[in-house]
Amino acid sequence: MKNYTTPNYNKLGEWLDAWQEPLYRYAFLRLGRRDEAEDVVQDAFLKIASSSTQIKNPKAYLFRMVSNGCVDVLRRRGRNIPLASQTATPAESYDTEAEEEYQRIAALLLHLNEKEAEVIHLHIHAGLKFTEIAELLDTPATTLKSRFASGITHLRQMLIN
Repeated sequence: MKNYTTPNYNKLGEWLDAWQEPLYRYAFLRLGRRDEAEDVVQDAFLKIASSSTQIKNPKAYLFRMVSNGCVDVLRRRGRNIPLASQTATPAESYDTEAEEEYQRIAALLLHLNEKEAEVIHLHIHAGLKFTEIAELLDTPATTLKSRFASGITHLRQMLIN
């Protein structure tokens, strides 16, 4: 794997083309608001463009920055805000179907522990491999696979009951 040093604007353009949509989708599914998701993704690309850090895996690096940005937004909002007031309104949503999907997923994932929910988000919605998530979260891939399986099992049990 190549090491990339930023700013390399040719590579930045490639990264933007390749990962902007999955990063946005991941942020939207975590935050439920289009404007906040767009801001978090834009901030991640701005940070990487102005960084002089050696980046071994730019995809994992960007997802980590977006994940951290989502956590910051959620902290600013406060965790005690009811789910209904956290979700996007139709005027804010890029798509009513996406809003409905967010609400269904968020309602189910609220019943999981945070670590299981994050692995499910990253694997299913962001399309990351477990090895990429392992690098992103600095956690062994086997642990993440266990969290994923456990989370899916819990979701199945909720749907059956």
